[in-house]
Amino acid sequence: MTEQRIILNRLLDKYENSKHLSSPGTSLRRVMLKVEKKDFPEYIYEDAAVRDSYNEAAKDLEKQHLVQLEWVNGLPLLSAIVLRLDQIMQCYSSAERVHPRTRAIQVVNLIDSSLKDVTVSWIEAWKEDTCQIATEQLRIPAFCKTDDTLLQDLLCAFREYSALPGSITMRAFSSKCFSDTKYFERNVRDWFLRVAIKYDTDLALACDEDALGEKDQLAFLGIYARPELYELAGNCSIHTGLGIICVGAAPYGLALPSTLVDFITAIDLSSIQRITFIENKTNYDEYILSEKQPDELVIYHGGFLSPQKRKLFSLIECSTPDAIKIQFWADIDVGGFRMFNNLQKLIPSVAPMRMSGKVVDEFHEHGLARPELYLSKLQTSAQNGEYPLFEDAIEKILQYGVTIEQEVFLTNTPTLLATSE
Repeated sequence: MTEQRIILNRLLDKYENSKHLSSPGTSLRRVMLKVEKKDFPEYIYEDAAVRDSYNEAAKDLEKQHLVQLEWVNGLPLLSAIVLRLDQIMQCYSSAERVHPRTRAIQVVNLIDSSLKDVTVSWIEAWKEDTCQIATEQLRIPAFCKTDDTLLQDLLCAFREYSALPGSITMRAFSSKCFSDTKYFERNVRDWFLRVAIKYDTDLALACDEDALGEKDQLAFLGIYARPELYELAGNCSIHTGLGIICVGAAPYGLALPSTLVDFITAIDLSSIQRITFIENKTNYDEYILSEKQPDELVIYHGGFLSPQKRKLFSLIECSTPDAIKIQFWADIDVGGFRMFNNLQKLIPSVAPMRMSGKVVDEFHEHGLARPELYLSKLQTSAQNGEYPLFEDAIEKILQYGVTIEQEVFLTNTPTLLATSE
């Protein structure tokens, strides 16, 4: 980088952090590079060759009317270099930089044209937010300040994601976007997820609840490393356009791949009187072995609800006669309460199972101690009416300072086992 480019870039960096850019006409302060070690370490005045080289470069910029120079009296030493604001566009041209306003307009136009047909709410929110900030504050995402490559890739991924008819594997999605099965994972995935987590409130909440890794975050959005498996056990049958799957033929249940969900045409629950969702896998397995009733359908819930899992659970709900009892069993903690609320949005008739204050009373000695901050937030949430069906459980949690994990049922025989509290 030449001495002139160094000087101009230092000055333009200062300009971009000043009110002259963000609020033109509101500041009388000069954009100035003080010739001192903090502002201009390259100017080594003790070294005559270096000093004279920068002096000549500065003089040349002054001849081009791009800067004004201030000197130390009687010495060949610069004291300050002042940017000529009336020649700001020429300064950018000489430095081979793009003015932030010009760059902001370029980015806004690119985003607008690329995402005009996108209807995914969180992508639309990112688009509106990014374009507004770029237009009003001339700030654009850091990854596209000087180069469009990643922005173009991200916009391509957003367009293809918005057009997806259903779930897809990550490799297939990458191939669809970039004709390369690994390109998305290597180059785009991290920024794709950053945007999704910031603007998709459901994903952000799921991450807050379960500390989801990248694999599960993508699965939540319907992009899978490989198809999910949905485990269930009970005397029911699942109809597809190609035949019937008899779940009851497998005494301890079976697993359906998420890719099957789109082909389900009906679910026969005529032999079922009760449906039980269980959040923890070990408890699900143990329940099937020791507690499941002949007229009961037991479903492994598994935490967060990905798009395909939501679709399967909705199909089950639509196939369920009014008389069937539906219940959900999870840890008695914030995560379990939130999971219940999310499931209740899909299945309004679902009721908690073994998640009452009586269970906390019985198992509090085996509970997980919680810090004061956790308990305080839980109390506030309860006071705000977020968990109306768990008021008695929350009261006991606050009393004992502990939450109850499902696993305690594996090593302790509860007196409340026969109840759904």
